[in-house]
Amino acid sequence: MNDLLLHSQSSNYLTEEVINQAAKDPETRNNIIKFEYKLLSVYAHKFSIILLPKTEQITEWHGLISISYGLYAKGKFKFLLNFPKTFPESIPKIRFLYPLFHPLIDEYNNVDVDTLIPKWKYGQDCMVYNLLNKLYEMFIDVSYYDCVTSFNPRAAQLFSNDINSYAEEVKKQVAYSEQQLYENRDDFILKIKEPIYNTQTILQKLQDINSQKNLSFDQKKKDLLNFILQQSKQNNLSQ
Repeated sequence: MNDLLLHSQSSNYLTEEVINQAAKDPETRNNIIKFEYKLLSVYAHKFSIILLPKTEQITEWHGLISISYGLYAKGKFKFLLNFPKTFPESIPKIRFLYPLFHPLIDEYNNVDVDTLIPKWKYGQDCMVYNLLNKLYEMFIDVSYYDCVTSFNPRAAQLFSNDINSYAEEVKKQVAYSEQQLYENRDDFILKIKEPIYNTQTILQKLQDINSQKNLSFDQKKKDLLNFILQQSKQNNLSQ
């Protein structure tokens, strides 16, 4: 990573000198992308996003966003984030893997990133972190639901005129997102594996431990906790 970028990292944002150099130098651009990924590996969990760059192509990231509340609650949506050759001058592009009914998503699953950040000028307030934060907000902030000037005006009009029908459309796609969560496509490198334990497994382990009469209550509690922690670690490794 070049010296200019290393110097910029100390303040968690990039100098204008680095941004200008990236327009002429693909290596600098790729280093900025790596810098962005380093930041997001720490902060993306705040808006429930998992990201993984494509192994041989740093300019393409594969992601999963989980929505915790609102009309899209329980939705787990897979997406692609692509950096154009003109990044960081140009905003990255986002496309979902499967259809999503939303005013800011078109028929090809592309997100209207220009509505999310209308005046993109790369810097402290216009970074990929900000874009992904806005991506999460567009699912929970109702002000985005009636945006008739965006990619899917029909969705915006339906929200304004018949919110129950809008909610039904969303409900179907949220359910589908849960169905396909563990169906891992070959061309999508972020693999989500089903948990290897469930509530029934833990209950069975609790019964087994409780049946051991020679153990104290504290030892039983410790054994159960260790079992849960072990399973949790295995789940994390499998993902």
